Amino acid sequence: MHSIAAEGTSVIVHDVAPAHHASYESWMLTAREASRGFKGYLATDVIKPVGAGLRYVVILRFSSSADAEGWLQSDVRAALLKDVERWLIRADRYQVQDNSEFWFVTPSARATPPKRWKQWLLSTVAVFPLTAVIPASVATLAHNLAPTLPKVTVLAATAAIISAIMVYWLMPLLSRFTADWLGR
Repeated sequence: MHSIAAEGTSVIVHDVAPAHHASYESWMLTAREASRGFKGYLATDVIKPVGAGLRYVVILRFSSSADAEGWLQSDVRAALLKDVERWLIRADRYQVQDNSEFWFVTPSARATPPKRWKQWLLSTVAVFPLTAVIPASVATLAHNLAPTLPKVTVLAATAAIISAIMVYWLMPLLSRFTADWLGR
């Protein structure tokens, strides 16, 4: 078994609008093939978004950081980026490391979260219907099934249900649906 020292590792981050994930992945095959023709190319790894995520992380390894920069600054890559930029929510971002230390670097501060007022508005849109319907439904159900159940238990169940719907279903759905708007 041989080991490859990641001496010229570039980490590229693309936040892609969900409607364009399939097109982006097809484009990625073309870009990967093009990078293989560059001096010092060793390997490509792609980390796809998880769940409702938008972020693709592409890890390219070259024999040196100069070789990695050669690909990143090339006219070939620039032309490929023109094809994909309309699908990106944020501009192309990358960094080059001289070794494998990138695995231990904290996320870049350059990736900016959505504006606070947009986060507030989206959260309000999600929470309002849930708080209008769920408490009454849980209270009625609790009264019919267990009339002696303490009120604090009913409130805790209500909070748990609303939180679960928000975290596992509604916010991921709304975030995907409003991804373009959130990124502006």
